[in-house]
This record gives sequence, C-alpha cells and structure tokens, in this order.
Amino acid sequence: MLEVDFVIWLTVITFVKSEVCQKLSACKCQTSDGVVDLSALPSFTNIKDPQNYLNDWNPCAARPCGNTGKGDVSICQTSNIPGTPALSYVNGYLRTTRFIGEVGKDLVLHYTGDNVTGTANLRQSSISLICVPNSAVNNLTAKGEKVAGDVNYIFTLRSPHACLVPNPGLSAGSVLLILFFVAVMVYIVGGILFLRFYRGASGVEMIPNYEFWKDFPLLVKDGMIFTFRGCKSDTTYSQI
Repeated sequence: MLEVDFVIWLTVITFVKSEVCQKLSACKCQTSDGVVDLSALPSFTNIKDPQNYLNDWNPCAARPCGNTGKGDVSICQTSNIPGTPALSYVNGYLRTTRFIGEVGKDLVLHYTGDNVTGTANLRQSSISLICVPNSAVNNLTAKGEKVAGDVNYIFTLRSPHACLVPNPGLSAGSVLLILFFVAVMVYIVGGILFLRFYRGASGVEMIPNYEFWKDFPLLVKDGMIFTFRGCKSDTTYSQI
C-alpha cells in the first residue's frame, strides 16, 4: 500500500525547469529569461575574513596581486599579521571565472588561482550571488575557508546587480507555455467538433481518445510500479 501511495504522489509532482546561466564574460551570464550583469560593481578591497586575511576582488577587470608579480588576477589575498611582511596569494584568476548553479537559487561565481607552494592543493574562491533588488549597497562578506586547510575560500555578495535583468518581451519559457496551451486547446476543441459532426458522437464519446485518457492514470501507476520493482513483472505463473 505504501508503494502505491508513493507512486500516486509522484504523479502529482510538478517539475520546474532548471537552467544554467551561460557565461558571456567574466562578470556577465545569460539564461533564456535574462542576464545577470555585474559590470556595474566596484572593486572590493581589504575585505577581512575570519582568518584575518585581507581580500581584494575585481569582478570585471584583471589587476596585479600584491608581491606575487602575477597579473590577470580577480581575487587576491594578503596576510595581515602585525610586525610581519605582508604576503599575497592568487585565489582567483579572471580567466578562470565560471558561473555555477541557478539564478535566484544557488548561483555561484567560481575562480581558481595558484597551487599552494609545494603541494597539489589548488587555491579556489566561490562567491554566492544573492539578489537584493531594493538595496543601494553592494555588500561582500568573506567567510574564510570552506573547511580548515582546504584553501577553498567562500564569499557572499548581496547586491541588486546579482539579480536577473529580464529580456524584453516574452521569454523562451513563456513562448513554449503559450504554444503548449494553444496545442491543447486545438486538440480538445478540434477533437470534439470532429467527433460530434463527422462521427455523430455524443456525451463523453466526444472527448478525443476518451478510452485512452480514461485508462491513463492506471497506465501511469502500472508503469511506475513496474519501474520501482526493478522492471520485474508481478506474475503468479510458476517458473518452468
């Protein structure tokens, strides 16, 4: 009985389209519904993390990174220990920028930098992009390493520039929905008119493919049960 209830619940689930934001540049990505454009963001400097490092982030333009002698840098980290020389590290090259996740849910800007000296550990940075549409402030928070010692540094940006700017006119998803519902209406109305006036049907017999749709829920249930049983049929015949 539990298996049947689970199957029934599966038949009423609504699937939502998940779409990756395709990279257009180091600070811009696009979906079928619009664009996320970070090009209006300023450069962020001296953002302190819990490990007392100072972090600089240049979203769209490459900059040198402290005493590393490296260019093409987006995220630069500098030590901040009083009485000791400042040392800088490349935690993200501009050319390595990737957009990961879905806009409005879990969109992340990801970078890779240099290896830790003498190891194969690659420095990385991940910036979660949080849309704050009514804010006039761009707030970058440095949270430090994801796991101590993994040199994978986590940031959160809260900004109106992290919001999706819709495309003018209808989105691709809206067009597909319109076409779908138009096709459904043509199928139903056209089918009813054809069966009524060409075949003289009446009552429920005017519903197009009535027998199929009447049995459809049972067919779906049988198919799901068959799948969850590992594609094994429930037969009472004895094996020969």
